[in-house]
Amino acid sequence: MNQTSMLTIPPELHISIFAFLGLGDLSRLVQTSKYFHRTAGHYLRRRIDLQTTDAIWKFQHGTPPETVPIERATFIQDDFFDYRFAFGMDYFVMDEGAAEGGEEVGMSVDKMNTFLDMILKGTGPEGRGVSIRGGELYLSKPVIEDNQFYSIFRALRDFSYSRPASEFSITSLTGQFNPNRVTRLFDTHKLTKLSISFQQVEWNHRAEKSDPSAQTLCDIIALKELFLRSPNLEILTLNPVMEIIDFRPLPENVMALDELTEAFMSLKKLHTLDVRVYLFHPSYFVPVPEAVRTLSFYHVNLYSKIWWMKFAKFPFKGVETMEVYPSEEEFGYIFARDDYQVTMDRDGTERTPEEIDAKGFRLGDVGVRGLKSFKFEETEKLFLPRDLTLCVLRRNEGLRADVKQALVRQSGLLGNDMGDEGGVGGRRRSF
Repeated sequence: MNQTSMLTIPPELHISIFAFLGLGDLSRLVQTSKYFHRTAGHYLRRRIDLQTTDAIWKFQHGTPPETVPIERATFIQDDFFDYRFAFGMDYFVMDEGAAEGGEEVGMSVDKMNTFLDMILKGTGPEGRGVSIRGGELYLSKPVIEDNQFYSIFRALRDFSYSRPASEFSITSLTGQFNPNRVTRLFDTHKLTKLSISFQQVEWNHRAEKSDPSAQTLCDIIALKELFLRSPNLEILTLNPVMEIIDFRPLPENVMALDELTEAFMSLKKLHTLDVRVYLFHPSYFVPVPEAVRTLSFYHVNLYSKIWWMKFAKFPFKGVETMEVYPSEEEFGYIFARDDYQVTMDRDGTERTPEEIDAKGFRLGDVGVRGLKSFKFEETEKLFLPRDLTLCVLRRNEGLRADVKQALVRQSGLLGNDMGDEGGVGGRRRSF
């Protein structure tokens, strides 16, 4: 008995079948063969063009708030633009007046309707096609949370599915997003740069341990899905916001965190990583993908000693530039807790009398070996590893000369004498 497949069905039945498929399924179908790229691809584009123009018409004839310019920043702090419908879009279009072969022209808009008009010009039966490439999108929190904007971004996400990157692509996204909103609103497969700030919530506390709350688990899973659906990320900035102070030790096996780690390690193209504060728990250390060359950690005094010990053992293969920053003094004074809860570490574990006296601890060694540049803004006011700079000097012979000299001065060493195992000798300050 002959088996029936989609390719053996008469072509006139395909259109009827396509009508029952969702846009995501259709988008995947057109990638399976040249035949379906011709048939389903044409149907998909026509269907999405109608959906897109309809969504834009409803948006523009509704009562959407007028957007204002947004500041182009590496990431958007929570304190900025919370109350404004701020929007910014930088992208490239083909110059219609250029010679054959075309020439890309940079565009910048801060009015949502101006951007939508550009899309309308390229859709429909008389449209010449859309040519919006390499888009860098900046969104404030009110825009992200408004239902009218939500609907239009959903439509643009589907529109992106039906177009190659040469016709329509948002490759950079900056805003205050819960991770699951990113996957719901954008074609994340095209993203190469992502900078998001998102709120983290409290864990469930028990006598000695704490477990992720239901909302925390949802957020962990959402971030995992975001990483899995963004395989082309090259630059990533994570700015999770945690306003609570009290933690308990991290349980040994939190399956959701293990899955998040695995998803994060799958980012094979990621070369620049900027982590603004700990993810979900001050003892949760996220291994860094081997492709990462530039790595930055901020507010490191908010991490626990356990995190630092995991940091010390990790090899950071491929990382050439590492920057480690504690909190600025005002922020650190509020959250470091050395002034009013000096006996407790960030994860709720007890500090030893020696650590309390020195406001710090020793790593003993670090696993990173290939650094060319390293920066650590050390301070005695905050609870930090006191031998981090010495460990890095001892294990990274490839540091640039100017970097090495600055670290030697910072560490209070005399000269640049090499000790055992290629380490740095000389007088060290007491610990």
